[in-house]
Amino acid sequence: MRNPNQVSAGEAGGIAPSRRRALALMLGGLPLARPAMAADTGAPVRLAISESLVSDVNINDARAAMVTWIKRMQVDLNLVVEFSPKVFDTSDEILRRARAGQFDAVALNVVEYRQIADMLDPSQIIAESDGAVQYILLVKKDSQFRRLSELRGRRLTVLQAPKMCVANQWLSTLLSQGNLGPSDRFFASVAADVKPSRVVLPVFFGQADACLTSKRAFDLMGELNPQVAKSLTVIAGSPALIATFYTFHKNYHGASRERFAKVYSNMPASPAGRLLATLFQFQGMAIKDATCLTTALSILDAADRVRGDGGGGRK
Repeated sequence: MRNPNQVSAGEAGGIAPSRRRALALMLGGLPLARPAMAADTGAPVRLAISESLVSDVNINDARAAMVTWIKRMQVDLNLVVEFSPKVFDTSDEILRRARAGQFDAVALNVVEYRQIADMLDPSQIIAESDGAVQYILLVKKDSQFRRLSELRGRRLTVLQAPKMCVANQWLSTLLSQGNLGPSDRFFASVAADVKPSRVVLPVFFGQADACLTSKRAFDLMGELNPQVAKSLTVIAGSPALIATFYTFHKNYHGASRERFAKVYSNMPASPAGRLLATLFQFQGMAIKDATCLTTALSILDAADRVRGDGGGGRK
């Protein structure tokens, strides 16, 4: 079994202070579960986790939370879980390992999924029960902008987060539908940031003309600062879509598969599961199938057609 050492929570920024405090308290209060030495189901479960899922949080916090959760799973399910010594793999490593059959279960985003869909089992998608994301394009209510076409030559800010992985493709399809050209030529500047406040507030203060963020991120900001929510308005919104999730390799039919899936759906019932939910800001997980990805995949297909790839994004 390959297993990394416990990594303590980092001191650097990258997540909200409340999330960091909750993480520290939960890590301090959780006993480190000893890995199951022998499973009653035979072969270990080989788990791969894409680092694309942690682009908006401190990597050391994410590693610590994920290691604690995996150790909890090993005890609860009486099985051995194999995972990378560095916990997270790059997108290229995820794609390579999928084609080589080197994992049984994987956590990834829909862009990565699309490239290796023929290697994965579409019958079980473990996604957040409330995890559908909606992208919104915001401007100030008292500005001159009422539609996307009026933003030509203006300044755009974009939220950079795991669930925003389809946002640029959605925006490119909107621009194409209006015959407005590619975004790098349409906007005067495009600036990305992992913090919602640094994406939304420049529009509020007039330092940017529009921002592309998620509805959930904007709603959370509005709860903290109602004045910001009242001052901005949505001029375009995407359909709700699933962007990040767990699934299985198509060749994995191990006896532990159903228990592995079920432990994620019961995640809020355990302290380690609540730790993970606190860090990544979700309520729970549910087992679906690949039809839940239809909206996101159709946006990616449309973006390929805009680029003239004819679906060439699939590998």
